[in-house]
Amino acid sequence: MRKLKHLLEYFGLLLLVQIAAVVPRRILLAFGVGLGRFTFSILRIRRRVALENLQHAFPEMPRAELQAIARSNYENFGRMMMEYLRLPKLSAPELDQLVRFRDSGHEQLWQQALAEGRGAICMTGHFGNWEYLGAMVARRFPMVFLYQAQNNPYADQLIRRTREQMHMASIPRGSAIKGILKALREKKFVAILADQDAGQSGIFVDFLGRSAATARGPAAFVLRSGAPILFVVAIRQADGTHVIESECLRFDDLAENLSEEEKIYEITARWSKVLENYIRRYPDHWFWMHRRWKTQPFTARAVNSEA
Repeated sequence: MRKLKHLLEYFGLLLLVQIAAVVPRRILLAFGVGLGRFTFSILRIRRRVALENLQHAFPEMPRAELQAIARSNYENFGRMMMEYLRLPKLSAPELDQLVRFRDSGHEQLWQQALAEGRGAICMTGHFGNWEYLGAMVARRFPMVFLYQAQNNPYADQLIRRTREQMHMASIPRGSAIKGILKALREKKFVAILADQDAGQSGIFVDFLGRSAATARGPAAFVLRSGAPILFVVAIRQADGTHVIESECLRFDDLAENLSEEEKIYEITARWSKVLENYIRRYPDHWFWMHRRWKTQPFTARAVNSEA
C-alpha cells in the first residue's frame, strides 16, 4: 500500500513538472500567488504558527501589518513552489536571466574565497527561493549540497536527478561529516541550510528575540577546516527575478583562550545574526510557518533530567 501511495505521489509530481514546463511563467507565478492566498485565508495551514512567530519577532507592529506580512509570505512561498516545479526544465540561459548577483562586489566575495583555496561553508536559510539560488551558484563554483533524503523514494530520485542536472552534487545527511570535510579539503563550497529547530542537540543562541536551538554543524566545520562562512540569500524582485546578496564571515579574531564550546556558540551567534538582519529587512521572505522555537533550554534540561 505504501509503495502504491509513493508511486501515485511521484506520478502526480511528475505531471505537475510537465505542466509547469509549458505554462507561461507569468501565469505560473500568478497561480502561485493564488495558491498562497488560498492556503493563508481558507485552508489556514500553519497560519497561527506563522502569525505567532511574527508577533514575537515584531512585537511593535500592529496586528494588521503582521497579517499583511504573513499573507505576502504565503504568496511568496506559493510562487517558489511553482518555480521549483519548473526547475527540471529550466535552461542555463533562463536561469541566468532569472537569478543574478546584486553587483560585482557580492560575486567578488565568492571569487576571493575560491582563490584562498580553503573552500567555504555556504549558508542560507529557508529564505526567498533557495533552490534557484543553489542552482545559480552551482553553475559558477565547485559546490556540494547537504541533502535530506525524502520519505518517498521515487520523488527523492526525481529531486536528485534535478539537482544533478543543475550541477548540484549532494551529500546525504547520513554521511555528512566525512563528506563535508572531504569537500572542503578539495577546496569546494559546501551549501547548508541550518535555520530550522535543531532539537536537544542544538546550541541555544538568540534569534529574532528568542532563544533558538540551532545546529552546531556549520560552526564545527569552520573550526575543523579554517574555512570562512559565505552567507547568501536570494531576494525576489518586483519583476519576478531574484538578486543574490552575500556576506563573508571570518573568525580569525576568536580569542584563543575560548573553549571549543564557546567558539561554536560565537560562530553560531554571528551567522544567526546575519540571517536575522536579512529577515528583518525582508520579513515576507522567510519560512515563518516552521516551529523554529519549539525546543527551549528548559525543555532540553527537563528531558535530560528524566533520562
